[in-house]
Amino acid sequence: MLQRNHFEAPILHKRKILLLGVEPSVQGLISTFLVTMGWTCTVAATQEAVSTVLQREAFDAVLIDLGSSVAPAEQAILRIKQLRPSLADRMLVISNGSDREMAELIERLDLVQVSQEGLLQQFWSTLQELVAPSRSREAAPRGMQIARMIFDSFRYPLPAGVRSLCPVTRQIAYQYKQAVIDLSVDFAERSGRIALTGQVLDGERKGKNEGLSVLLVDGTGTLVRTATNQFGEFQIEFESADDLSIQVRLGERSWVLVALGKMDWVKKLRSSAPTGD
Repeated sequence: MLQRNHFEAPILHKRKILLLGVEPSVQGLISTFLVTMGWTCTVAATQEAVSTVLQREAFDAVLIDLGSSVAPAEQAILRIKQLRPSLADRMLVISNGSDREMAELIERLDLVQVSQEGLLQQFWSTLQELVAPSRSREAAPRGMQIARMIFDSFRYPLPAGVRSLCPVTRQIAYQYKQAVIDLSVDFAERSGRIALTGQVLDGERKGKNEGLSVLLVDGTGTLVRTATNQFGEFQIEFESADDLSIQVRLGERSWVLVALGKMDWVKKLRSSAPTGD
């Protein structure tokens, strides 16, 4: 029976990182550097490859090159979070784009950004901070906060005679800190779609509720993007879908999620509502 020589170094667990969409030249630079630091790298070129790799291997972190296209990047990130929730706060991103949508994506999904300038040094120091056992994120709220429902007209129905005048409009209100988000959901007969109108009322902003980003999101990414007017109002039309939510940007690194769930009830109530002759 072979025995381990007491001078032999123990076999240490090598940390692993997944590289997604990283340009070949940058990929080679990072891979070579990480190997010298005792890490191993796995490269995924497509979202399909990401799913396959994540089902087969475990990783300590993910590095994603966002490129300049928001939608594919968002879909890939949400897919990773779905398959490996433990990686949700261990995602580093290289962003070549500087537009508003890309900045908001990084902000609301709570991603850690590294720049092309001084890439290796910044990437390595940030990576070490993310995977350190005793690491602590900044105390200020990051990423998405959840608004709580404070009113639902379906829980307090109107009298029968009044109810028949507008049988499928649902009024819902949500609150996060001093902000209240009022929603009205109805069926748009002309388009056959669901119509949602809303208003953001935020006392902390002292009435300055214009230009707030509002997104309609499902499990695969952003479906609709709009912004509030001078009164904090916004309008969205969409088809029925599962796992819908409204996400509102109230300030820097301050996003609020309003969970809508499945919206098929709108069309069902419309089809069963009495018609006036």
